[in-house]
Amino acid sequence: MNALEDDTPFPALERRLAAALGGSTRFGRLALRWPAAAADRARDTVAFRSNDVGGYGPLPLDATLDVTTVTARFAHIPEFARTDELKQSRLIPCADQEREQLLTAPIPLDHWLTFETTLHGRTYRLHEGRWHRVGHTEPVSAPEPCCEAIWRSLGQRSDDEDHVVGARLAGCP
Repeated sequence: MNALEDDTPFPALERRLAAALGGSTRFGRLALRWPAAAADRARDTVAFRSNDVGGYGPLPLDATLDVTTVTARFAHIPEFARTDELKQSRLIPCADQEREQLLTAPIPLDHWLTFETTLHGRTYRLHEGRWHRVGHTEPVSAPEPCCEAIWRSLGQRSDDEDHVVGARLAGCP
């Protein structure tokens, strides 16, 4: 995966992301993934604390990381403002339902999201808050191997199922 350079269609990618944040699947599917900054705290996480997202209060997100909780909130925000609100939104994994035992520092919400879309025959992925162009031989939407191991241990199914997990976990420390 290559980081995007200046000649990329960044505004078009952001518009597609804004549509997906509101629940549209027209340009691709939005998903929540553990970012590297929080992956080692996944087993201890019971709920998440967030800032006031979109002026509607904190996100009521639990350890299942249900993306519809995010899209339902962003659907209330005007599409033109969604990506700016995304960049301002923060999540903190918590070890308790009361959201008092914080497990990490605040992590930008865009680091928790993955979104993949094809534009002009090229595939792009938002991963850890940055857009990347996906190569033709690279698996699409595959999380990092260690994040995938944690995700699977929590009983969650990945988009890529067992064949990717087995192939990628061999090098996981």
